[in-house]
Amino acid sequence: MAKTETITVGGSAMDIYLDGRGDAKARPAIVLMYHREGLDDFTKLVVRTLVEAGYRVAVPDVSHRISRDVPMKDRKQYFKDAEVVADMRATFDLLKARPDVRADSIVLMGHCMGGRMAFLGGGAIQGFCALVVLYGGGVLLPWGDGPQTPFDLLKNIRCPVIAFSGGQDKNPSPDDMRKISAELDKHGVRHEFHLYPDVGHGFHNPAHAGAAYEAAAKDSWAKLLAFLKRELPA
Repeated sequence: MAKTETITVGGSAMDIYLDGRGDAKARPAIVLMYHREGLDDFTKLVVRTLVEAGYRVAVPDVSHRISRDVPMKDRKQYFKDAEVVADMRATFDLLKARPDVRADSIVLMGHCMGGRMAFLGGGAIQGFCALVVLYGGGVLLPWGDGPQTPFDLLKNIRCPVIAFSGGQDKNPSPDDMRKISAELDKHGVRHEFHLYPDVGHGFHNPAHAGAAYEAAAKDSWAKLLAFLKRELPA
Protein backbone atom coordinates (compact mmCIF):
# COMPACT_ATOMS: atom_id res chain seq x y z
CA MET A 1 0.00 0.00 0.00
CA ALA A 2 1.50 3.31 -1.12
CA LYS A 3 1.71 6.14 1.37
CA THR A 4 3.56 9.42 1.84
CA GLU A 5 5.77 10.13 4.83
CA THR A 6 7.20 13.57 5.59
CA ILE A 7 10.60 14.16 7.14
CA THR A 8 12.68 17.30 7.68
CA VAL A 9 15.90 17.80 5.73
CA GLY A 10 17.89 20.97 6.23
CA GLY A 11 14.93 22.70 7.83
CA SER A 12 12.59 21.89 4.94
CA ALA A 13 9.76 19.35 4.91
CA MET A 14 10.36 16.60 2.32
CA ASP A 15 7.71 14.10 1.26
CA ILE A 16 8.81 10.53 0.59
CA TYR A 17 6.51 8.27 -1.43
CA LEU A 18 6.71 4.76 0.04
CA ASP A 19 5.38 1.50 -1.32
CA GLY A 20 5.93 -2.18 -0.69
CA ARG A 21 4.19 -5.45 -0.02
CA GLY A 22 1.92 -5.30 3.00
CA ASP A 23 3.86 -7.60 5.29
CA ALA A 24 6.38 -7.19 8.06
CA LYS A 25 9.12 -9.19 6.36
CA ALA A 26 12.46 -7.41 6.09
CA ARG A 27 12.90 -6.96 2.35
CA PRO A 28 15.51 -5.27 0.16
CA ALA A 29 14.68 -1.66 -0.67
CA ILE A 30 15.28 0.85 -3.43
CA VAL A 31 15.70 4.61 -3.21
CA LEU A 32 14.23 5.68 -6.54
CA MET A 33 15.15 9.11 -7.91
CA TYR A 34 12.52 10.47 -10.26
CA HIS A 35 12.91 11.90 -13.74
CA ARG A 36 12.25 15.51 -14.69
CA GLU A 37 8.48 15.07 -14.54
CA GLY A 38 8.64 14.02 -10.91
CA LEU A 39 6.33 11.55 -9.20
CA ASP A 40 4.11 11.08 -12.25
CA ASP A 41 2.33 8.04 -13.70
CA PHE A 42 5.59 6.69 -15.13
CA THR A 43 7.45 6.89 -11.82
CA LYS A 44 4.54 5.21 -10.04
CA LEU A 45 4.58 2.47 -12.70
CA VAL A 46 8.27 1.90 -11.97
CA VAL A 47 7.49 1.76 -8.25
CA ARG A 48 4.75 -0.85 -8.80
CA THR A 49 7.02 -2.96 -10.98
CA LEU A 50 9.72 -2.97 -8.31
CA VAL A 51 7.21 -3.73 -5.55
CA GLU A 52 5.84 -6.66 -7.53
CA ALA A 53 9.42 -7.94 -7.79
CA GLY A 54 9.64 -7.99 -3.99
CA TYR A 55 11.27 -4.64 -3.14
CA ARG A 56 10.24 -1.82 -0.87
CA VAL A 57 10.59 1.53 -2.64
CA ALA A 58 11.07 5.11 -1.46
CA VAL A 59 10.86 8.12 -3.80
CA PRO A 60 12.06 11.37 -2.16
CA ASP A 61 10.63 14.63 -3.47
CA VAL A 62 13.93 16.44 -3.92
CA SER A 63 12.14 19.56 -5.14
CA HIS A 64 10.79 20.35 -1.66
CA ARG A 65 12.89 23.51 -1.32
CA ILE A 66 11.45 24.96 -4.54
CA SER A 67 8.22 26.95 -4.79
CA ARG A 68 5.19 24.87 -5.72
CA ASP A 69 4.39 27.62 -8.21
CA VAL A 70 7.28 26.41 -10.39
CA PRO A 71 6.12 23.63 -12.75
CA MET A 72 7.79 20.32 -11.96
CA LYS A 73 9.58 20.11 -15.32
CA ASP A 74 11.18 23.52 -14.64
CA ARG A 75 12.48 22.78 -11.14
CA LYS A 76 15.65 21.05 -12.32
CA GLN A 77 17.42 24.40 -12.76
CA TYR A 78 17.15 25.07 -9.02
CA PHE A 79 18.68 21.81 -7.78
CA LYS A 80 21.99 21.86 -5.93
CA ASP A 81 24.13 18.77 -5.59
CA ALA A 82 24.77 19.20 -1.87
CA GLU A 83 21.04 19.45 -1.17
CA VAL A 84 20.19 16.45 -3.35
CA VAL A 85 22.84 14.41 -1.54
CA ALA A 86 21.31 15.42 1.80
CA ASP A 87 17.89 14.27 0.56
CA MET A 88 19.21 10.92 -0.64
CA ARG A 89 21.12 10.36 2.60
CA ALA A 90 18.00 11.13 4.66
CA THR A 91 15.95 8.70 2.57
CA PHE A 92 18.63 6.02 2.90
CA ASP A 93 18.70 6.52 6.68
CA LEU A 94 14.90 6.32 6.86
CA LEU A 95 14.86 2.99 5.05
CA LYS A 96 17.81 1.62 7.00
CA ALA A 97 15.96 2.22 10.29
CA ARG A 98 12.76 0.46 9.20
CA PRO A 99 12.25 -3.06 10.58
CA ASP A 100 10.67 -4.16 7.27
CA VAL A 101 13.82 -3.25 5.30
CA ARG A 102 17.07 -5.20 5.08
CA ALA A 103 19.65 -2.60 6.02
CA ASP A 104 22.35 -4.40 4.02
CA SER A 105 20.23 -4.46 0.84
CA ILE A 106 19.43 -0.87 -0.14
CA VAL A 107 19.83 0.14 -3.79
CA LEU A 108 19.99 3.59 -5.39
CA MET A 109 18.24 3.88 -8.77
CA GLY A 110 17.13 6.66 -11.09
CA HIS A 111 15.88 7.64 -14.54
CA CYS A 112 17.06 10.65 -16.57
CA MET A 113 18.07 13.37 -14.09
CA GLY A 114 17.36 10.75 -11.42
CA GLY A 115 20.04 8.61 -13.04
CA ARG A 116 22.46 11.50 -12.65
CA MET A 117 21.42 11.71 -9.00
CA ALA A 118 22.12 7.99 -8.63
CA PHE A 119 25.69 8.43 -9.85
CA LEU A 120 26.01 11.43 -7.52
CA GLY A 121 24.64 9.57 -4.51
CA GLY A 122 26.70 6.49 -5.20
CA GLY A 123 29.85 8.58 -5.03
CA ALA A 124 28.82 10.71 -2.06
CA ILE A 125 27.07 8.22 0.23
CA GLN A 126 28.48 4.93 1.45
CA GLY A 127 26.18 2.01 2.20
CA PHE A 128 24.25 1.36 -0.99
CA CYS A 129 24.71 -2.20 -2.21
CA ALA A 130 24.08 -1.43 -5.89
CA LEU A 131 23.43 1.42 -8.32
CA VAL A 132 20.96 1.31 -11.21
CA VAL A 133 21.19 4.14 -13.74
CA LEU A 134 18.86 4.61 -16.69
CA TYR A 135 19.97 7.23 -19.22
CA GLY A 136 21.37 9.56 -16.56
CA GLY A 137 22.59 12.71 -18.32
CA GLY A 138 24.61 15.69 -17.14
CA VAL A 139 27.03 13.59 -15.08
CA LEU A 140 29.99 15.73 -16.14
CA LEU A 141 28.38 18.98 -14.97
CA PRO A 142 27.72 20.29 -11.42
CA TRP A 143 24.40 21.49 -10.04
CA GLY A 144 24.83 24.58 -7.91
CA ASP A 145 28.17 25.99 -6.85
CA GLY A 146 29.79 22.79 -5.62
CA PRO A 147 33.33 22.08 -6.79
CA GLN A 148 32.72 18.46 -7.77
CA THR A 149 30.53 16.80 -10.38
CA PRO A 150 29.03 13.31 -10.19
CA PHE A 151 31.80 12.28 -12.57
CA ASP A 152 34.43 13.48 -10.09
CA LEU A 153 32.86 11.29 -7.39
CA LEU A 154 32.69 8.07 -9.43
CA LYS A 155 36.00 7.01 -7.85
CA ASN A 156 34.24 6.75 -4.47
CA ILE A 157 31.61 4.21 -5.53
CA ARG A 158 31.94 0.99 -3.54
CA CYS A 159 29.17 -1.12 -5.05
CA PRO A 160 28.37 -2.70 -8.43
CA VAL A 161 26.73 -0.51 -11.07
CA ILE A 162 24.40 -1.30 -13.95
CA ALA A 163 23.50 1.38 -16.49
CA PHE A 164 21.31 1.53 -19.58
CA SER A 165 21.34 4.11 -22.37
CA GLY A 166 20.20 4.71 -25.94
CA GLY A 167 22.48 4.93 -28.93
CA GLN A 168 20.51 7.89 -30.29
CA ASP A 169 20.48 9.79 -27.03
CA LYS A 170 22.27 13.14 -26.80
CA ASN A 171 22.30 13.40 -23.01
CA PRO A 172 23.85 11.05 -22.09
CA SER A 173 25.49 10.44 -25.42
CA PRO A 174 27.24 7.15 -26.16
CA ASP A 175 30.52 9.05 -25.78
CA ASP A 176 29.45 10.25 -22.31
CA MET A 177 28.76 6.67 -21.29
CA ARG A 178 32.14 5.51 -22.61
CA LYS A 179 33.84 8.20 -20.50
CA ILE A 180 31.92 7.13 -17.41
CA SER A 181 32.73 3.47 -18.03
CA ALA A 182 36.42 4.25 -18.49
CA GLU A 183 36.46 6.22 -15.23
CA LEU A 184 34.83 3.36 -13.35
CA ASP A 185 37.36 0.97 -14.89
CA LYS A 186 40.17 3.27 -13.78
CA HIS A 187 39.05 3.02 -10.17
CA GLY A 188 38.15 -0.66 -10.18
CA VAL A 189 34.40 -0.16 -9.85
CA ARG A 190 32.61 -3.24 -11.13
CA HIS A 191 29.96 -2.27 -13.66
CA GLU A 192 28.01 -3.32 -16.71
CA PHE A 193 26.66 -0.87 -19.26
CA HIS A 194 24.00 -1.73 -21.84
CA LEU A 195 23.51 0.34 -24.99
CA TYR A 196 20.42 0.08 -27.19
CA PRO A 197 21.52 1.44 -30.60
CA ASP A 198 18.08 2.07 -32.09
CA VAL A 199 16.50 4.19 -29.34
CA GLY A 200 16.95 7.61 -27.80
CA HIS A 201 16.16 8.98 -24.35
CA GLY A 202 13.43 7.69 -22.07
CA PHE A 203 12.95 4.22 -23.52
CA HIS A 204 11.76 2.79 -20.18
CA ASN A 205 8.66 4.97 -20.44
CA PRO A 206 5.68 3.30 -22.21
CA ALA A 207 4.80 6.75 -23.58
CA HIS A 208 7.52 6.13 -26.20
CA ALA A 209 5.81 3.90 -28.76
CA GLY A 210 7.57 1.74 -31.32
CA ALA A 211 9.03 -1.75 -31.52
CA ALA A 212 12.61 -0.68 -30.77
CA TYR A 213 11.56 1.22 -27.63
CA GLU A 214 9.36 -1.62 -26.43
CA ALA A 215 12.16 -4.14 -26.98
CA ALA A 216 14.67 -1.94 -25.13
CA ALA A 217 12.29 -1.50 -22.20
CA LYS A 218 11.58 -5.23 -21.96
CA ASP A 219 15.24 -6.23 -22.20
CA SER A 220 16.46 -3.57 -19.75
CA TRP A 221 13.86 -4.54 -17.16
CA ALA A 222 14.88 -8.18 -17.43
CA LYS A 223 18.58 -7.34 -17.07
CA LEU A 224 17.92 -4.88 -14.25
CA LEU A 225 15.93 -7.33 -12.13
CA ALA A 226 18.41 -10.14 -12.81
CA PHE A 227 21.26 -7.84 -11.73
CA LEU A 228 19.53 -6.99 -8.46
CA LYS A 229 18.75 -10.62 -7.72
CA ARG A 230 22.36 -11.54 -8.39
CA GLU A 231 24.05 -8.67 -6.52
CA LEU A 232 21.96 -8.21 -3.41
CA PRO A 233 23.06 -10.14 -0.32
CA ALA A 234 21.41 -13.56 -0.02
